[in-house]
Amino acid sequence: MDQLYFDGMAIWGHVGFPDLFVNFTCNPKWPKISRILNPLKLTPSNRANIIATVFRIKFEQLLLDLTKKNIL
Repeated sequence: MDQLYFDGMAIWGHVGFPDLFVNFTCNPKWPKISRILNPLKLTPSNRANIIATVFRIKFEQLLLDLTKKNIL
């Protein structure tokens, strides 16, 4: 954990301090996740790979919106 902090500080020292902090979390009750898990009567903890895959898809879309589509 300390190494991640030091890496972040080194990046900020080179690039500059960030202007924006974005926090992105996953909700296991998202419709895309519920649509897959409910018919199988599974809980999100039973299929963490599905949760991770949906999160990754949404995270990549967020990055695309922020970087390429200039949402901000």
